[in-house]
Amino acid sequence: MICFKVVDFTTTTSSGAPLNDIEVIYDGDCPVCRAYVQMHRLRESAGSIRLVDARQHPDVVDAYLRRGIDLNRDFVLKIDGAEYIGGAAMFALSSIALPYPFIRRINAWLFASTTTSRAIYAVLRVSRWTLLLLMGRKLIRSSTLTQWSE
Repeated sequence: MICFKVVDFTTTTSSGAPLNDIEVIYDGDCPVCRAYVQMHRLRESAGSIRLVDARQHPDVVDAYLRRGIDLNRDFVLKIDGAEYIGGAAMFALSSIALPYPFIRRINAWLFASTTTSRAIYAVLRVSRWTLLLLMGRKLIRSSTLTQWSE
């Protein structure tokens, strides 16, 4: 069982200091991904946040592929040195950024177990791929590594 702590930006670190370094690496061509990031009102909720569109940064895609992380399968959230991938990133982002405590609690409940978290994220991943296919958009490409056949 995975346990997550629901946090907010005013009391995120153990010392009570606000989060300083937040980065989200996501697919900027996916309308659902963009909407998800926008839903969290990240720019309003946090001072120092970087939104990195993986399609615009093939070097980032390459670096993650070398580590075995495919940005077509997962998005990445970095918070003050900690890195969250896929479902864990989704949970952590919702925990820290959603402006509505009720929705944070629902998210915490949905992602409370490893099994449920993986199942929900798998459905969302397939939905993203289907949407991109229907829209005629390609998957994220690596500049130097071959990850998908033509």
